[in-house]
Amino acid sequence: MLLLAVTLLSFSKLSVIAQSNLPDVPAGVFEVSTRTEIRTTTAAVWGALTNFTAYPEWNPFVREATVVTPFKISLPEQYPVEGANLIFRTQIPPLPLPVDASTPDKLLNTQYALEIITHVEPDLLRLAWGNALFPSAVLAAERWQAISELSNGLVLYESREVFSGALASTLQRLYGTGLQQAFDAQGDALKLLLEV
Repeated sequence: MLLLAVTLLSFSKLSVIAQSNLPDVPAGVFEVSTRTEIRTTTAAVWGALTNFTAYPEWNPFVREATVVTPFKISLPEQYPVEGANLIFRTQIPPLPLPVDASTPDKLLNTQYALEIITHVEPDLLRLAWGNALFPSAVLAAERWQAISELSNGLVLYESREVFSGALASTLQRLYGTGLQQAFDAQGDALKLLLEV
């Protein structure tokens, strides 16, 4: 009986590990990703991910996210819209948890990025943006974030970014480890923010 219980528990964990709401994307030079189980609702996770103005209150990686026009003018609505640009101020590696809006950046770890929102899929609980600074032959990168409902009141948050292009291997050498830490820290911060 004990063997059966252990087998069922192991199978249950494997099915959660195998579950993914991220789309299939081509392989790149390298990728960073994270998966975090949170005791909350999918609506709460979606709300946190799409409320860019609140990122400084909880996010140790993306300290500021601003939706802008192609002329870099801030839009009145700071929620994701496909085709809009995003300016990020990030910390790579991330700040230690917990953070809030008054947590100062570490200046040597501050990076800025210009992105374009490529997918906003509330029905599928997926959101993506990609590099808008360089042609794809130089650097292509698209970050997907996805949410799935699990059993027992758990939600799976997952995020993955695949990097390719001529600068990808240089980016991996300079920031690969810090980016992975930042993705993991954002997942941990969402859990800290939302878990009930």
